[in-house]
Parts: sequence; C-alpha cells; structure tokens
Amino acid sequence: MNKTNLDDFYKNRVDQIEKLAKHLKHQHNTLGLIKLILIAAGITAILRIFSKDITISMEILGGIAALFLCTAWIHETIIRKLDFQNALKTINENEIKYLDHQFALTDNGKEYSNGDHPYTSDLDIFGEKGLFHFINRSSTTMGKQCLASWLQTHANKDEIKKRQEGASELCDKIDFRQRIAAHSIFIDDSSQKLDGLIHLMNQPFLVSGKKLLLCLIYIWPIITLTAFVLIFFNVPAAAFFALFLSQLAVNAVFFKRVSKIYTATRRTSKVLKGYSQIILEIENQEFTGAKCKELKQQLGTGTGKASQKIRRLSTLLEWFDARNSTIHFFINNILFWDLHLVYRVEKWRKETSPFIHGWFEVIGEFETLSSFACLLFNHKDWALPEICGESFILEAKELGHPLIRDEERIDNDVHIDGKNGGHVMLVTGPNMAGKSTFLRTVGVNIALALAGSPVCSKNFRISEISLFTSLQTSDSLDKHLSLFYAELQRLKMILDGVNREKAVFFLVDEMLKGTNTLDRQKGALALIKQFIRLKASGIVATHDLELTKLEETGKDRISNYHFDSTIKNDALIFDYKLKDGICTSFNALVLMKKMGIEV
Repeated sequence: MNKTNLDDFYKNRVDQIEKLAKHLKHQHNTLGLIKLILIAAGITAILRIFSKDITISMEILGGIAALFLCTAWIHETIIRKLDFQNALKTINENEIKYLDHQFALTDNGKEYSNGDHPYTSDLDIFGEKGLFHFINRSSTTMGKQCLASWLQTHANKDEIKKRQEGASELCDKIDFRQRIAAHSIFIDDSSQKLDGLIHLMNQPFLVSGKKLLLCLIYIWPIITLTAFVLIFFNVPAAAFFALFLSQLAVNAVFFKRVSKIYTATRRTSKVLKGYSQIILEIENQEFTGAKCKELKQQLGTGTGKASQKIRRLSTLLEWFDARNSTIHFFINNILFWDLHLVYRVEKWRKETSPFIHGWFEVIGEFETLSSFACLLFNHKDWALPEICGESFILEAKELGHPLIRDEERIDNDVHIDGKNGGHVMLVTGPNMAGKSTFLRTVGVNIALALAGSPVCSKNFRISEISLFTSLQTSDSLDKHLSLFYAELQRLKMILDGVNREKAVFFLVDEMLKGTNTLDRQKGALALIKQFIRLKASGIVATHDLELTKLEETGKDRISNYHFDSTIKNDALIFDYKLKDGICTSFNALVLMKKMGIEV
C-alpha cells in the first residue's frame, strides 16, 4: 500500500467514524431534550403536590424520577461512545499527519535521553522529531517506558523474533490497535499517580488482620443505627449521639493514616478504569503468535480476570472520593465508611498486588508492539530483519533513514562481513556528501532491528551485537570536559565494550577531531589497528586519506568506500550514493569560495 492509498485508507476511516459520531450526536441531543422535558414535568408534579391530588402527583413524580434516571444513564453511555469515536477520529487523523512526517503526538521521549548511553544521544533516538517521537503510539506511562527501554537495549535473537511475530500479527488488527489507543487517550497516568498507587501496594495494612478493629467497624454501626431508629419509639436521643460521637473519636484516631492512603490514590479511579478497558480488549482478542499469546496468558494469573480486578479497585477508589462530599461526615461517622473501604482495598491488595505490576507490563508491551505494528502497516515495503547467530554480518538492501521523507531519501546498500574476525569499513568523502547521515542511518536501523521493530530497508540481516557510537561529541561545561577529552571518553567506552561484550559494532565520525592533524592521524591509525586486533566490526567516517592505506595491509579486514560530489555550472551536486574505493574529490575550498572567503 503506497502513501496515496494509505492516505485514502485513513481518510475513509475518518469518514466512517464521522458518520457514526453524527448519529451518536443526534441521540445525544435528543436525550438532552428529553431530560429537560422530564425536569419540567417533575417541577409541574411537585407544584401539584401542594395543590390537589397529592397521591397521584407523588406517583407521577416517582415515575418521572425513575424515567429521568434511566434517560440520564443512557445519555451518559452515549456521551462515552461519542467521546470514544472522537478519539478514534483523532488517531486516524494523526496517522495521516505521520505519513507526511508531521509529528502529531507531543510526547517525544525527551525524559529518557541520556548523554552517556552507548548510542541513543548520537542517533537522536529521543527528543523533538527523533526516532521515539516518530514511532511512538503509546499514551500510557508503561507503553512509553517499554518503547524507550526496547530502543535502548538489544534483545536476544529469540526475543527479537517473538516481537517481530507480535508486530506482524498486530499489523492488520488495526481496529484492535486503535481501540487500545483510544482507551489510553483518556488515561491521565502521570508518574505521580502511578507512584502513589505502587507506594500503596507496599504499605503495611491498617485494618486487615486486626480482628478487634474489624468486629468494631461491623458491629458498632449496627448499634448506632439501631439507637437512631429507637428515637422514633420515644427512646432518648442521647444514646444515639453518644454512639455517634464515640465513632467520631475512633475515626479521629485513624484520620491521618486514612488520609495518607486517600492522598496516594486520589483521582486514580479513572486511570484504573482506562487500564481495565485496555486489558479487556486484550482478553477478548484471539492471538496466534507466541509473543501476544504469552502476554495474554500473563493476564490470567491470579483469581478472576485482570480487567475485572482492576475495575474493582477503580470502583473502590471511586467510592473513596465520597470524602469530598458533605454527606461523607455523616456516613463515615455512622458506618465507618473510610475504614470499610480501606479494608476492602487491603483485601484486594492481598489477592491481586503480586500480579498488578505484571499486568501493567503487559499493557506497556502491547502498546509498544502496536507502535511497531503501525510502523509496519504504514511502511509495507520495510523489512523485518533477519537476526543471524553466526559470525558478524551486516547486510542491507536499499537502506534509508526512517526520519527522511520517502521522496527525499536516498537509499544505499551495505555489506560488512566479519567472518574473518571483524571488519572495519572506512568511509571518505567531501563535506555534506552524506557520510554522517549514512552512519546515523546504519545506527538507527540497527537500534530498530535489535528492538524487534521493522527497519527502513528492503532486506536486512544482522548478527546479535552491542552497538556503540561516537558521532556528535561536544564539550561539556557542567562536566568540565573539553571536546577532545569528551571524545576520548566515548572512544574508551567503545574499547571497553569491545573488550567486555561478545560482539560489538561501532560507528565513529571523524575520529579525534578535537586535536591537531598529526596527533589525530597517529591516534586514529593506532585505534583502528587496535579494533582490528580485537576483531571488532564497525564503520569509521573520515576526511583523512592516510587511514585508507590500511586496506593495503588488511585487505580482508578493512575496506574503503566513499561519497563524492561534482561541480556543475559552479554548483556542488551530491548524489549521496555509497561507492567502492577512496574519495579523491573534496569541496572545502569550493565551499569557502562560495561563502566569499578568498583562498
């Protein structure tokens, strides 16, 4: 499916959703009018009570009230359906924007950025218009954390294959993927809310296990209510007020601890309700692939369905919000409302808390797989990589950078074979010819491949490796590091990785650029020779033609490639195509002249 067809596909979905939303909107307006009519009828019935036919008026009023409640319930259901359809509409409109490389969602993963990571900062994985920003379709914290984690770590061969199968299976389950996304849109699961909920799971029990307190909160309200009823049989009201005040005193003893529990969970009932809807979608969906089936099975741990358990907690916490109402003072000090709710939450914790973290992880992984599936659906010409177990190999056909528009992107073939114990590709070329973009293209696609995602390539094979980069090093005032020393640290990280890891692939752009020409040349030669001795594989981009002579001494371990430019009508022209051999044309002087610098 090409871009035009995909554009039409999503527009058709938007049109279908708008038709359904229009029908729901009509129902919404009709039910709103009915409610107004019933209110007017109710007011009329109330007025009749004070005139004549009191009995009939009361019966009519009761019927109107029942009808109003029924209409209000149906109206709320229609509103929820309408909101859901509007969310689906937004999702499809966003996909149209993404096809044009407009980044519809605001979450760019900047909070996961780490300058000390082996490759994410060099490859612009996180941040505005970065890779995370382009492929993320998660709205929940768990989904975003899972995607960030997968993009930062390399999975093993078996896990990558499972993730690929999961993404492939979800690729055409577009309704399922978008329903999950629509449910998650309504979830405001800030890290503070989730942290409060997780913190609650680790707190000591306040009521559960304390038999005397349990007897108290069940029996005492019965006695208090009995004393209240007896007032109508001429029993002194003092007994009721004495019991009421004594319950007030007991609640005062537990007030701070109950308030602490409430503060940790307030306004999380809607979040949990959203989670339960997502999990219900997963529970009701049939899967054939190993990854999706395993994730669904994790929701079956514990007693009862995970969606029902989470909805139960959501309901309990919703009742807890009665603390914000005026009536709470009376129901709490007559029924021990708060302590009963705390007990039920603690009972829920005993049954469910060992499993809830795993359930949240399932949500996160499904959202991440959905992000990969959406990427695959929108780019059917992209490949699911083959992960090889033998000696190092990187082979790609028509490899391109996923963040460059299709009509602007120039693809290249890459082949690095480390069967002789590692291989280094040296890439030379003039300024702006495409060396740095090529390195980032290779790095970004490797990160995607090792995360289990499709890659921007017609065909892609790679071994299980650890990726390290040194591409855009800069000085650091806060760490008191010069440019040269900062680069040395990155290169040392690569060397440590080569010495520590089983298989390493590195990308280095303009090695040792922070020092003088002679030291840079000597240092670069020494470092590349060390990489060769350590049987490491990677790509080094350089302007230094002296380094290309290494191919003569290590023909099977080093190969030269280049990008070049041509001058036509006093203009520089780049084709951005990778070619064999050493570049012999450089453009620095031409560029300086074009800038008005006399050379």
